[in-house]
Amino acid sequence: MTNLKITILSIEDDEHLADLLGSLLDEAGYGVVHFYDANSALEWLKTNKPDLIISDIGLPGISGTQFCRLLKSDAATEDIPVMMLTSLGDELHKVESFKLGADDYVVKPFSNAELLARIEALLRRCRHGGQTDRLLVSGALVLDMDTGDVSAEGERLTLLPKEYSLLAMFLKRKGHILRFSFIEDAVWGGNAIATRDTIKVTVHRLKAKLGKYSDCIEPIIGQGYKWVEK
Repeated sequence: MTNLKITILSIEDDEHLADLLGSLLDEAGYGVVHFYDANSALEWLKTNKPDLIISDIGLPGISGTQFCRLLKSDAATEDIPVMMLTSLGDELHKVESFKLGADDYVVKPFSNAELLARIEALLRRCRHGGQTDRLLVSGALVLDMDTGDVSAEGERLTLLPKEYSLLAMFLKRKGHILRFSFIEDAVWGGNAIATRDTIKVTVHRLKAKLGKYSDCIEPIIGQGYKWVEK
């Protein structure tokens, strides 16, 4: 997505990383505004409104999580999507950030392709007023129910109809065990007959196209499958 009208506010106190991030976003076609601390960003936000905010957690003065809390408690900024970009990959910081209103959480070091894909997915979700039913997302894997497009890490995937239906079913029911009988009805339809072997072969073909996301499809011996986010 290349659109200079889209402005991203970046808050990162590491000068080298700030330069790298700024260059990456600029090359992707985004307008970038950067600050090294949250106080300066808050001052700028009094008269400006970006399309997306990317913030580190370990900032001088106001921390990234405090910054996120302030944004989400202010009617003028509560609807701006916030992505935390930090070296703190432990569950405690992730949970705290999401509870305070963060919309996504990316751990350093990050893949440029994955970061850009996550940014694009987050912008798409927010552009549609927060109504995400048409977009099924797991990490940087995105399935668009309206267009039928599927992408992973920003790269478009070509799926056969049954593979597409399988993926949509998994993403709609992440974390739930999907039994073979349920999969048969949901993907092949009540009037079609799909043996367990047929289902297993189709799942195998789908996994072969998903790259690192193939590991998200976990077999449940004797029952079916479950999508587990990694």
